[in-house]
Amino acid sequence: MLRPVCHKTDEHRSYLQALDDFSIAELLAKLNNYCEQQEQQTLAALLISQLTQSLDAELVASYLSAIVLNRHDLLPRLINQKFSASSVDLPDDFPNTAKTPRFLYGDKLRWIGSGTDWGTAIGRFYSFAPHLCCWSWCYLIWLSKDSPSAAWTSADIAWEEDLEPIEAEPML
Repeated sequence: MLRPVCHKTDEHRSYLQALDDFSIAELLAKLNNYCEQQEQQTLAALLISQLTQSLDAELVASYLSAIVLNRHDLLPRLINQKFSASSVDLPDDFPNTAKTPRFLYGDKLRWIGSGTDWGTAIGRFYSFAPHLCCWSWCYLIWLSKDSPSAAWTSADIAWEEDLEPIEAEPML
């Protein structure tokens, strides 16, 4: 059971900070709308236990991918997404519901971020993107010989959301 200490010590402040950092305080506040304080802690412990036992490996992988890619904007969407065996099947109404690709063959592209690879789009395919929990365009990029990864590979793939066009250098 979650029991705060009664005196204001560094340990108590650390305890309260941990409750806040891990959203336990927010959970308890929301449970306040449904039950008495005495029941809140028991219910919170049960909900956390249930979450722990029912973690879905695909959902965890999607969260990790979004974090690694520094796409924290995707995290709120992921919790509402449900994986099912059919979600990774090609959509029945493909290609009618597929969004129009942002990039064309021959476009000069780079991965979003600093110190990244760049090259020319030479292909694309529509695939299920687990980190987005939906279908998306993925591009085959022929790397520029000056691109960092060109030392060990000539091409790579990237999701549309991870690419941006290379600005054309001004002509002098």
